[in-house]
Amino acid sequence: MVDPLDELDLKLELELDPALDGEVVQVIDVTETPESMLAVRTIFRTLPNTSEGASAADPLTLYLSQLRHYPVLNPDQQQRFAVLYKEEADLEAAKILILTNLRLVVKIAREYRRRWTNLLELIQEGNVGLSEAIKRYDPYRQVKFTSYAQYWIRAMILNYLMNHFQPVRIGSTRAGRKLFYNLKKARAQLVREGFLNPTPALIAEKLGVDEKDVIEVSQHLDVPPLSLEQNAPGYENTTVGELLSDHSGSTPEDDFGNDEFKSRVRDAMTAFAATITDERDLALWNERLVADERVTLSELGERFGVSKERIRQLEARLKKNFREFIVERLGSTLDSYMTSKEDG
Repeated sequence: MVDPLDELDLKLELELDPALDGEVVQVIDVTETPESMLAVRTIFRTLPNTSEGASAADPLTLYLSQLRHYPVLNPDQQQRFAVLYKEEADLEAAKILILTNLRLVVKIAREYRRRWTNLLELIQEGNVGLSEAIKRYDPYRQVKFTSYAQYWIRAMILNYLMNHFQPVRIGSTRAGRKLFYNLKKARAQLVREGFLNPTPALIAEKLGVDEKDVIEVSQHLDVPPLSLEQNAPGYENTTVGELLSDHSGSTPEDDFGNDEFKSRVRDAMTAFAATITDERDLALWNERLVADERVTLSELGERFGVSKERIRQLEARLKKNFREFIVERLGSTLDSYMTSKEDG
């Protein structure tokens, strides 16, 4: 049986469909139909449903067999449908653009198959990029839709790979994303330039990132991930995780006590916030003392028409009041917790 991936091509008119036991299926070529927009729409409205009777095929084969029935539009026809969607929000025109470019998504997804074994997942992400391209495409910029769509298809596939290629995410920073895309390429280029074993410092200089970022990302990309659930080398019934020692020294009783204490502190903070009536104190509490991203003293001073130093004094007084409140509320519990931390 012929591999459906190898026989898939953007310009094929006749293909063997493995889901139909080698039956010949003809793919309609829109370039040979009348240049009527109505004729094109009619073709799409009357496409056969190939999913019926093909339940035995795997999902990827079934998906590819469906693609062979979608017509191929030339650039001018795609341009006209893009204009219709842009000017009239014609959803059917957008759908036709998507269906006629699904082959393009498969073609691009295959380029990244070595990085990810599940090709169908890459195709799904590429289809998301194709939909995004249709939303953002400007048909009046003299750029072919397929050329523009390739950028979004690749972007979505690469973003998916970056976030799922390793158990630890490495694409959460700009440097991480840059290294994910270019680390191997930069190494190869440095080798061609005469550096047989490029150092992290050389790579960092070439890519314009910090050396520590190169070292961190290299640790994830160069070494295959190790599952804590897999059997440890030399052990039949012991996992890697079971051999790792716990250096924290805490017992389940300690962890429970810590969680209980933190819960009481949160309750005390909520109760203290309920006692605040002054508008400035309330802003200091919500926007500085308990906020993840704190506003500056200067910003609050401008808001309330006072100096930065006055806001600092109010904040110091509010902290003092809270300390007194929480000591009075928790009492011996706070003393016990602090003593245990000092002993530890």
